Amino acid sequence: MNDGHAPGAPGGPGNGHRALHDLVMAATVRIHRAGAGYALDEPGTFLGSGFFIAPNWVLTCAHVVRSGEGDEVTVVYETGPGRGTSAVAGVVATALPDHVGLPVRGTWPSPDLALVRLSEPVDHDCAYVTERPAAYYEEAVVLYSGWSVVGGELRRLSGTCTVQGTLGGWSDDEQIRLGGDVLPPGVSGGPVVDPVRGEVVGVLKSRADRGLGGTCTGVEQLRSLPVPAEEPRAEHDDSYQAVFHAHDRYHRDRQRHPDTDRSTWADVQNQLGARPGRALSPEERTQLLGRLADLPPPVSTRALLGLLESLLGDQTAIPHPAPRGWRDGLGALYENSRQDAALDLVLDYAMRAMSAERPFVTPGTQAAERALWEWVRQTAEG
Repeated sequence: MNDGHAPGAPGGPGNGHRALHDLVMAATVRIHRAGAGYALDEPGTFLGSGFFIAPNWVLTCAHVVRSGEGDEVTVVYETGPGRGTSAVAGVVATALPDHVGLPVRGTWPSPDLALVRLSEPVDHDCAYVTERPAAYYEEAVVLYSGWSVVGGELRRLSGTCTVQGTLGGWSDDEQIRLGGDVLPPGVSGGPVVDPVRGEVVGVLKSRADRGLGGTCTGVEQLRSLPVPAEEPRAEHDDSYQAVFHAHDRYHRDRQRHPDTDRSTWADVQNQLGARPGRALSPEERTQLLGRLADLPPPVSTRALLGLLESLLGDQTAIPHPAPRGWRDGLGALYENSRQDAALDLVLDYAMRAMSAERPFVTPGTQAAERALWEWVRQTAEG
């Protein structure tokens, strides 16, 4: 176990990696059984870890929230540097897979993910989640954070693990194998972070039965959340779109109106030298995703795939699970474009998203289209 900095990462454990560590830890939460009347530091109610993926949304493991009673949990989060913790009630909005009874320990089926929606809004930090599928993840070291019981007390932990390959195939049960550090009980549900690009790529799932490491689930497995049975009439009709649109708007707004004494995720990604898709700066990527999130989502996955194929050709390698949102399409675009055409493709993609068929239209749709067009114009001129 160490302080969460990535030894040997480009630039060394400098300011960018220290700032990334702070951002990750600020977004990491712990999950307790529901109910009032107990101290926040009571280990007996502790279920596991999680992290804020969007305002008032927590991503964790299904086996963490299903080890409690019913669909209600308590989320304990950091209220700010040096200001301690607070608690808020939450409800399990969806789990993958759903309707699973408590299995034998360590055998919870994949993808083992759950989204918890807070019962009331609170002020908190959110992690930045990659738009790329984990299949394209190539770094040798990842960071993780979570909570565990150490010496009878709840303690927040972080560390580094090595990526040792995958477990499973091109299906919903594929996992990333991790080694190199002891993952203590309780860290399941915590974020796994690419320290080079400065973004969350997975969720800790399980510890190794013997020895070091364990497994994590790529965040793209959330794409396998159930699609609404009926055509959505509003963003909140589809949990996947609602969560990631809120995620992208949050980071866009934080970049527009940053706190004077705190770095944003895009600030830190810039310090790390990240260059999303070789075409955009972290700030440009954040602004583009925020504008795409103001649009209604693609009318269907089939339509989104058709748009990508029209840009990249029918030999395009489409990741699994298939992309569902505008951000997913952008991530697929990164991995299938040559360096000299990357920016042209991003701008063309944004234009096609702006004029695509809509599953529904909101009062703000036209303004969102104009804002996206303005971003394309300014970026092209720049």
